[in-house]
Amino acid sequence: MTYFTCFFLDDEKDIIVSLYKDLDKMWYVLSTPNHHTGNLIRNFAAICKLSLSEDGNGMLVAKGEVPCFIDGNNEESYIFSLRDVEIAKIFPDKRVEVMASVPAIAKTLMSQTKNYQLDLNKTIFKTYINKNLKFRTDLHTHMNGNLPADILIALGIYHQIRYPLYYVKKLNLELTEKQWIKMLKSREKVARQFSSSDLSGKYLDRKIDDNTFINFADLILNNLNDAELNIVKIRGSLAVIKDGQAVFTNLEKVYLYRYVFTKGKECDEKIDIHSVSQIPDEDVKKALNQMLMDKENDEYCHNTLFQDKLLWIARNYKRQGVCYAEISDTTLVKKYESIDMLKQVHEVMPAIHRETGVMIRFLAAMRRIPLTIIKDAVTPSNYLEQNLEVLKATALDPYVAGCDFVGEEINDIITLKPAFKEIVKIAAKDPSFVIRVHAGENDSQKDNISHSIQCVKEFLAPDQQMPRMRLGHGLYTYSPRSKKGKEVLKQLRENGVVLEFQLTSNVRLNNLNSLDKHPLKQYLKHGLKCVQGTDGAALYGTNSVDEQLSLIKMLGLTDSDISLMKQAETEIIELSRASYAAKKQKFNALIKDRDIEEVLLEKMKAVKISERRLSSKGLLLDANKELKERIREISWSYFPVVLLGGSFNTENRATRVTKEGAAQLDALMDKLSPEEVCFVIGHKLSGYEKYLLDNNKKKFKVYAVVPAMITEKEKDMLLSYKVRIRVSTETQGMGIYKSFNYEIFERRPSMVVAFDGNSAAANLIQEAKNGKGKAHILVWGHSKTLRQKALSLKGYVDIFDEEINLGGKVTDPKI
Repeated sequence: MTYFTCFFLDDEKDIIVSLYKDLDKMWYVLSTPNHHTGNLIRNFAAICKLSLSEDGNGMLVAKGEVPCFIDGNNEESYIFSLRDVEIAKIFPDKRVEVMASVPAIAKTLMSQTKNYQLDLNKTIFKTYINKNLKFRTDLHTHMNGNLPADILIALGIYHQIRYPLYYVKKLNLELTEKQWIKMLKSREKVARQFSSSDLSGKYLDRKIDDNTFINFADLILNNLNDAELNIVKIRGSLAVIKDGQAVFTNLEKVYLYRYVFTKGKECDEKIDIHSVSQIPDEDVKKALNQMLMDKENDEYCHNTLFQDKLLWIARNYKRQGVCYAEISDTTLVKKYESIDMLKQVHEVMPAIHRETGVMIRFLAAMRRIPLTIIKDAVTPSNYLEQNLEVLKATALDPYVAGCDFVGEEINDIITLKPAFKEIVKIAAKDPSFVIRVHAGENDSQKDNISHSIQCVKEFLAPDQQMPRMRLGHGLYTYSPRSKKGKEVLKQLRENGVVLEFQLTSNVRLNNLNSLDKHPLKQYLKHGLKCVQGTDGAALYGTNSVDEQLSLIKMLGLTDSDISLMKQAETEIIELSRASYAAKKQKFNALIKDRDIEEVLLEKMKAVKISERRLSSKGLLLDANKELKERIREISWSYFPVVLLGGSFNTENRATRVTKEGAAQLDALMDKLSPEEVCFVIGHKLSGYEKYLLDNNKKKFKVYAVVPAMITEKEKDMLLSYKVRIRVSTETQGMGIYKSFNYEIFERRPSMVVAFDGNSAAANLIQEAKNGKGKAHILVWGHSKTLRQKALSLKGYVDIFDEEINLGGKVTDPKI
């Protein structure tokens, strides 16, 4: 027998049917290699009455013959059936037409038990839906959980993103010897930055591995021998756990794996995309080929990763018959990131809509509780206020349909009541604005559905109508037979609140264990508006079609039930399209011939930051806006040398570069390697900083830390030199030493070379001494102010002058 082709019975490619042929006979081998308990294949075999045996790897498989049939046109095809259900038609040219599949819910329930109770009708679904009843929306989904793993993998190759060593190790990916040598060499450089870190053991290893990268295209294309296994492992990391139900913590971890792709950063060192035809996964290969074709398309050839993500989300929806979607995204409540996102949306969405016919809009998502899984993330205490400032501006954009409260539902939504006051004000100006709350997802907060409505109604202005409100999940509240339950139903109905249901995510996240307790049929019976969502389909191995089939099969919804949901959905589509058109007209009138960024920043400032910022040198400019193209993180691949000598003086004193000082700096640059070291300076680019830039013959990377507000002259100076920018949270130049502390001294080893400066420079030296990262501090002996500071830190600071040469003092950046 020779291998012929294969197909999958589920969306995650966990149930594989491999086909083999010998002359005119065909055999199948059904396996579940991503599930290791054996529960899935045992239960599936029992339902389908299949015999099991072990393969060469000791894994259980089912084997059998696929019969060949001849139709009325005398054309041959092989029909793969399970019991009496026709699953797939296989043609001699290797085409496979799949007619039935296993939904993610059934697969999950089979995986976690040895005694699966559902029958065949709820295990294998025919993938057909009445055209008149087919849902056309995805009204509850999340940006970074939307795309299937194969598309993310293809995007990672196409955009050549950085893939962390940590995940290479975690997933036990196979690399070539050449790739390992390169990665380990890079890791050695990164490790030096943590040589004096308080971290130790696995925590230190994790930190280093998180900041050591391989080009993802290199990982796949330059190791095709291991590509098939690597792709399988990576695919598995981009969905919740396989063998049973997950919990919210698992979901958060999956998001971290997905962020590598969805928020990916491209590598500096690119490779030629090659050997695409040899990629072993057909779906990855097909998507990557299309991406390469898109590169020749004038409308897509300059797409960013984010824009390509939107394009493929729309293409995926088109394939599922979805024409309208609202995607929840926290980016829209982050000041500068939201503006960048919306600019990219406006650039590419018209072309996407022309190709696919899919309209994508967004809900600006705010976290009900700060995200904690990212350990280094610092959430300010007033983060909701900051989110609302941004929301008041981004809500004006026609692509923003409304807002959303997201996150694990472990607190009473009533605690966020002050935020609703501001949101209701937005809805007063824009009656189409959607207020969506994740509520009733689990049974720990049964008041959240009623409290969500209460939080909105309490702040309605006189004569203000109830805004368009939706509740995500809505599984748990009080019994509809109880007094409280009846009141909740009344509030939902009278206020036109729409309930969104995502059956697969409820099951896979351990929020729904008994399908017969699901309230959807009761809600429909009581006249409530209900719609379907996917909750980020790819996280749970589902899609819009599977979700609707699951509602019908698992919950026993009738055509009449589905018709009621279809009516609610159609109403939302019509209102949303009308609101988009109206908002677009208003937005265009607001923007006129100005840049979106300029207008939205003005609207954000109008909340709290409306006054004109002036210095003695005139109007101050927003550094994040003016220098956005230059903003870069200080690379962990380089050892930072902080140079003081121009920016840290009082305003009226300039640093004079002496011949002796210049010689010292020349000696330092001669001694150091640009492959190992970067320089970090202040924002004025004067004195020794300017000398460094003018004489940077070895092309060291130079980062300038600048205050959040800068003068026109400072902006022009910064743009005239090839420097990378870090923007401080401080608005005044004398306060930026705090950012050096946060970005360098508290995190990593470093060197400080101080030629000149006043109190700000002295503060910086003190911070370097106090920091968690070991700092080698060197002070120019001819600087009176800094010499005094050096003497006060005897034993922690070295003084250099004509007799003690920097080139001789600095021997190794490892310290």
